[in-house]
Amino acid sequence: MDNSKLIKALNENVDTNILNVNVSRPNQELIVLRGIPGAGKSTKTKTLIGNGISHSTDDLIEKAGDYNEFFATMIATKNFSPLSKMHAQNVMNAITSMKSGISPVIIDNTNIKMNEPKQIVMSALKMGFSDDNIKFIDIGTAGLEAEVLAKRNTHGVPLEKIKQMIASHTGQGEMTLKKVVNSKDIYNENASNKNKKFASVVLDDTSRDKLLKAVGHHLPLGWDVIAHHMTINFGKGLGNARSLLKGDKVRLEAVSRGISDMAFAVGVNSLDIKSDNEKPHITIGVNKIGGGKPVMSNDIEKWVKLEPHINLTGVVTEQSL
Repeated sequence: MDNSKLIKALNENVDTNILNVNVSRPNQELIVLRGIPGAGKSTKTKTLIGNGISHSTDDLIEKAGDYNEFFATMIATKNFSPLSKMHAQNVMNAITSMKSGISPVIIDNTNIKMNEPKQIVMSALKMGFSDDNIKFIDIGTAGLEAEVLAKRNTHGVPLEKIKQMIASHTGQGEMTLKKVVNSKDIYNENASNKNKKFASVVLDDTSRDKLLKAVGHHLPLGWDVIAHHMTINFGKGLGNARSLLKGDKVRLEAVSRGISDMAFAVGVNSLDIKSDNEKPHITIGVNKIGGGKPVMSNDIEKWVKLEPHINLTGVVTEQSL
């Protein structure tokens, strides 16, 4: 076999990961812990660490000085940049450990949302970690009530915050590699929003009333009502390639409904303009007290068909982020 054929044969046998990067570190592990404060993540770390290393933002804060004073100062000054710096330092420390070949590298943070461990996970994939060796271990609440977790956690996280975290954890669902990779970058999101535009179809009053009359009774008591728009695009706006312009009237068709612990929405077909969302929808309401936000409608997994479909109309809008 000539050299070119040999190289081709060897390349065809090389495993690649989700980023299509060749797996060059097949025996190195990254373990991302996830769970509510007080549930036992640090205890779990001790059973997993072996010859590896653990990285925790909380540990960095404690090493820098008084933990409670650190957060009290941020709240008093409304300047949360010190926390962002600590998170960034923890990320860099973890990346350094992975580059040096340490295994396992354990990330001992709450990691409630899919994008919280993204930077570290993406770095591991780009280094050549295999998909199978990036593991997510979800402690959750460890079966404990919020009141117990508030008493158990060593950093004084208050009960109301614990409850919000539990609700958000439940609403986010299972953490998987695909979800993390496809999530928005938490660190660059604000910077990347500059000069970007949000395009949507805003329901007219008649359609909003019709929609709420048809499905509003499914909204849990105490949730905030929205029923406002269908997203066309978040970031690019309408663009020159769109067939419709701002102010144009369009038709929508509500064809399903779905609910999670955080959000309730209807799935829609757009008869005149395409949404860039994988699952086009109109958020009907959110569990704001529990930490719900309209964007969490994207995480709804179970949908029920609406029969008959609900015909709606709205106006194309575009605004700067």
